[in-house]
Amino acid sequence: MKLQLLLTFWAILLLSNEITAQQSAFDQIKLISVKNLESNRPATDEIYLEDLIEFEISKPDSIRLREPQELFLYINGYRLSPYQAKYVTSKSVVFELFATDTLRGLLNRDINSWGIHEAKVRMSFGNKEGEHIHLDESNIIIDFDPNFDLRSWIGRGIIVLVIVVFFVLVRENSFLKAGGSSKYSLSRVQLAWWTMIVLCCYIALWSDSGILVPLTSDTLILIGISAGTAATAQTIDISRIRQLKSKDEKAEIEPVNAIHKDQSFLFQILSDHAGINIQRFQSVVFTFFIGVFFVFEVITKFEMPDLDPGILGLMGISSATYAGLKTNEGKV
Repeated sequence: MKLQLLLTFWAILLLSNEITAQQSAFDQIKLISVKNLESNRPATDEIYLEDLIEFEISKPDSIRLREPQELFLYINGYRLSPYQAKYVTSKSVVFELFATDTLRGLLNRDINSWGIHEAKVRMSFGNKEGEHIHLDESNIIIDFDPNFDLRSWIGRGIIVLVIVVFFVLVRENSFLKAGGSSKYSLSRVQLAWWTMIVLCCYIALWSDSGILVPLTSDTLILIGISAGTAATAQTIDISRIRQLKSKDEKAEIEPVNAIHKDQSFLFQILSDHAGINIQRFQSVVFTFFIGVFFVFEVITKFEMPDLDPGILGLMGISSATYAGLKTNEGKV
């Protein structure tokens, strides 16, 4: 019994000494420098993804520092499990900074915003138990996107080109006007509104992040609502024209003295052939403000937004009301 107790005490003592030795090893290590091993980099303290990072240190005091699989990269005091040391020499430890969601997640607030693609961090190394070389100041810059400037200008150029082409087509073509009419169609304008918003936001996110961000289900629902409304409105217009022509082939599809003629764009989408009506006003107001909110969410959160179900419901009810009452437009 005494022998068992003695052996147990001895084992605990050895374990305690080992842990203390490991901790003291990291406490005593002096970090001389951190630099990339790529010769073509403009600065040694700037690291790109896929670069090799060398930690130059004073002579290691622990045998564990010679085992790469037991050393992990630490950034801002947090251990990044995917990053184990690539190799160890007598005076340095080398890691490879490959792209991972762990790294982006840790620095999400630093890089996930417009025009920011790099972060200055405290980079060190340690073991899986959380023991590492403590640093008080940032010592390295991680550049996530060395091609940012070029791609950013390309993205902005594409957005400007898309907008210019759109307005040229609107001016030269009648694809935003109702079938058989010289009046702008509210449903087609809504579809164009959401198409341009989603497309331009998507290109902007790509140009500033380099990632083709996933479209959220809410974004697809908004496009679906506007597309469905446009299809329903066109079906109603075609049905009305056919019904009118079946009674009289020479009947005018649009009154010669229609109230919208010589009126502004806004007046035309707010009115039918008789004048402004409430369901169109409601649909325009809701569509405009939800679109502005969508763009604001993209700008502030740097991602395609997840909208409140109530907002989607409001958009759906407004579109359904407009489509339902459209069947009675022009019958008075």
